[in-house]
Amino acid sequence: MPRPSRLPREVVAQWTTEHVSSNPDDLTAALARRFGVTRAAAAGAVKQLEAHGYVLRTKGGTRPSFTAGPARWISRRYTLPQADEQLLWERDFLPWMSAAPNILNILHHGFTEIVNNANDHSGGHELQIDFQASAEFIFLGIMDDGVGIFRKIADTLRLPDPRFSLLELSKGKFTSDARQHSGEGIFFTSRMFDAFFLEANQLGYRKFNVGDQEGRLESQDLTLRDHDGQPLGTGVMMFIDADSTRTTRSVFERFTPDAPDDLSFARTVVPVKLASLGNGNLLSRSQAKRLVNRIDQFKVVELDFSGVDEIGQAFADEIFRVFARAHTEVQLVPKNTSSYVDGMIRRVRAA
Repeated sequence: MPRPSRLPREVVAQWTTEHVSSNPDDLTAALARRFGVTRAAAAGAVKQLEAHGYVLRTKGGTRPSFTAGPARWISRRYTLPQADEQLLWERDFLPWMSAAPNILNILHHGFTEIVNNANDHSGGHELQIDFQASAEFIFLGIMDDGVGIFRKIADTLRLPDPRFSLLELSKGKFTSDARQHSGEGIFFTSRMFDAFFLEANQLGYRKFNVGDQEGRLESQDLTLRDHDGQPLGTGVMMFIDADSTRTTRSVFERFTPDAPDDLSFARTVVPVKLASLGNGNLLSRSQAKRLVNRIDQFKVVELDFSGVDEIGQAFADEIFRVFARAHTEVQLVPKNTSSYVDGMIRRVRAA
């Protein structure tokens, strides 16, 4: 049987990430042996690896030598719920990562938080973890085959529609197991990365952290969209620029208004548009009550009106008069308001 003349790039990239350091002077021959291909096919694969940054040539000529490049690709599968997130990080992923200390801290935080969530909450049996890096960006993807995070939240809070789970998740301090979890993991993780995608139960939560590199989140985009054919479980995809200067500390302090004396999670940002299903108007008191549910756990609540052009009088009154007067300890801070929304808020506050 003739040997294959081409190799799938993802398989070769993953193998090379882990083995180039042990085969620096005979990488072509090692690839040919490992995948049972001709030397010519292996040489072509090495050329592609070099072009995509997986290896760097340290010596030329007919006997070249290579070292690991900035691009990396690691993929692993595990069994749930026996996954030890710290062991997996230290044994299977950290050895192949090459990034600045602040980025490694963010990757470590995101990895352990999301793997732990899958282990404790998903009810799944399998876990897939993918790590990819290039000179420009770093990607971390974690997928389980469990019940799906939005269905889990909806069932726990008895929500009438799983889509309202996105609103509850965005507030922070939600957990389905308060004895073992604080409900802060996804909230902070989603703000440490430049882009954070969460997909489950035919729904998608997309968050882009735009603004300065200190993580002050000067703008954000949270959207709700359907996914046809979405497999069971939850998929989390996280991206960060390879030259990011953001730190875990800067993100934590952004939501601890009394830092450094008090590092309690006391500030949150709530995307107001998620209080409505789809693109519906925000008019009723029931929508307002949905929005303010659980926010009395915070000292400062930023209400982000991005994508909301108008609100009804009843909606505004329930939040900025009824709730505000009943919870004087909570500071409500409207952000990104249109002139109409701003006028409606001032009107009900003056009543």
